[in-house]
Amino acid sequence: MWINYKFKPSLVKRITHIAHKGKNRNYTQKTHSHTPNVHEIIYVDYGKVILNINDTRIILSPGEAIIIPGGSQHSFAGKEGAPFDFMNIMFNGKIEESLFCQKIPATSNCINLLDRMKQESIQAMPDWHEIIACHITELLIYFSRQLSHAVPGKPEEPAYSRRYRSQIVNRALSVIANSYSTQLDLEQLSRAVGISIPHLRNLLKKETGDNFTTILHKHRISAAKHLLRGETIAIKDIPGAVGYSSSSFFFKIFKRLTGMTPKAYFLSLGDPAELG
Repeated sequence: MWINYKFKPSLVKRITHIAHKGKNRNYTQKTHSHTPNVHEIIYVDYGKVILNINDTRIILSPGEAIIIPGGSQHSFAGKEGAPFDFMNIMFNGKIEESLFCQKIPATSNCINLLDRMKQESIQAMPDWHEIIACHITELLIYFSRQLSHAVPGKPEEPAYSRRYRSQIVNRALSVIANSYSTQLDLEQLSRAVGISIPHLRNLLKKETGDNFTTILHKHRISAAKHLLRGETIAIKDIPGAVGYSSSSFFFKIFKRLTGMTPKAYFLSLGDPAELG
């Protein structure tokens, strides 16, 4: 297909801040604002966040994002003082006003883009700024499509909470979520859900896109991240707490899934910069 398309960035002109943050219990971000042309995206991946924008109170659940318009007075805190994790992106650009201050469920495409942006910002490879600018542009387009094509009163279900068609897969994922810290293997899981190993292996891959081992690692590393955020256990004790018998193997998997070492992740959980 031949396309005569002259590219001129319009949605994203400049990126001023991007980071993944974890906040401990009773954290509160005081009321503040950024310059009128610097907008802010907040995506919650753990906990619930109470966000106040001007005179509007919005509660964000895991898997939901929002775009705060530049110049708005806003503050946020964990719901009922609980801890939370979120992705924070600040950029200069011109976007549709209809996107501002709307709770937007993140689809799998959006979550993949957010993960890739986090990795690019951590690894800082050549031209990483260009890649992040492209990803933010793509993310804003997906957000716009979701809101413009959504059925009234029926928002799209966030990818993180979507139930799978097969009840067997749902049961298997529940077992993994409750038993990730044990020496769980595929044979034990197949007995727990009552089907053969080959059948279970195929169902997991078909409906989740991941195999059993990857799902198990993701649960364990997610738990490790929350332990690191809580500062209630030494880093050296975390591998055993989440189901790994080898610390070196835990560090290898943690680095593979997050792009950083456990210590680097812990050090990244500082307060967000007051920019704009």
